[in-house]
Amino acid sequence: MALGFASLALSLVLAAGTASPVYTVAIDPGHGGSNRGAPTKKAGTYEKHLTLAIAKRVAAMLKAERDFKVVLCRTTDVLVPIRARVRCANEARARLFISLHANAASAEEGPGTQRGFTLFVLPVEEVDKEVARVALLAADDSEAAWAGHKVRAAAEQSLAAARRIQWRFADAMGRDRDRGIRQAGATLDILQGLDMPGVLVEVGFLDNDEEGAYLLTDEGQRKVARALADAIVDLRGRERRARKEPMITAPRPGQGLSHEKAKRR
Repeated sequence: MALGFASLALSLVLAAGTASPVYTVAIDPGHGGSNRGAPTKKAGTYEKHLTLAIAKRVAAMLKAERDFKVVLCRTTDVLVPIRARVRCANEARARLFISLHANAASAEEGPGTQRGFTLFVLPVEEVDKEVARVALLAADDSEAAWAGHKVRAAAEQSLAAARRIQWRFADAMGRDRDRGIRQAGATLDILQGLDMPGVLVEVGFLDNDEEGAYLLTDEGQRKVARALADAIVDLRGRERRARKEPMITAPRPGQGLSHEKAKRR
């Protein structure tokens, strides 16, 4: 479902031309409250604690940058419904949505045997469902076509955002930790209904003795947060450059969602 140069470039030019100079990013610390997520090796500490800690670090780093606004869709240890997290991003008129998570190996893989970060974007079939949904809400055919175009453009931009985060994470944590960009293998309903590009980030495996312990350290969380913050700054710069050079953000032939290959290590 790769978009052509002209259609994606048009959507980016329009978005950039009407966008506020303040770049708003919504960060969703996964889990919370009774939804604890994966356990860590430290008693009483779960995935929900790690995602919130990293999210707060990213927010602090971005607040030191000019023209950034960070919205955290969870700021305390509470259970926030999926749709409320999506509304959080949409009502903030965010330009990017990041859902933070950590991983644990399946029984088939073998607990503790896996390591590395993984990025997820919506699969093509879910994007198609979203296009159909917004078309039903449109007043007429032209509005339906434009709404569908924006959904597909956001899907392509999600993939571009995932690639930038992937590059920053691999640079910070090592290419051998890169498990790739995927469109299956995780529950991705958090990425449905967004008005902006969205990426789900699994920062590492909590049940891996080495990686899980490192993610609980100040150094480990700072490294993850710095890589994510740098990627977000890169994406803001990319959007700004689109105002002057719109084709810089258009995908090259063969780089659409339908061509993305899942990489597994």
